Amino acid sequence: MKEYKIIKPNSIWNYKDKTFEDLFNKYASQGWHVINVSFDQSGGIRKAILERDKNR
Repeated sequence: MKEYKIIKPNSIWNYKDKTFEDLFNKYASQGWHVINVSFDQSGGIRKAILERDKNR
């Protein structure tokens, strides 16, 4: 069975690529995999969907 997590920035202006990279690496160390990323009109990340095995 899988479980999912959605990451959304509180304010798009506060999040930079490096911030998301650090956040993705943090979740990757917990077994999460990025399966989808949506972008805003200027190319910034709006949200990301993560997945991992629930019974890990």
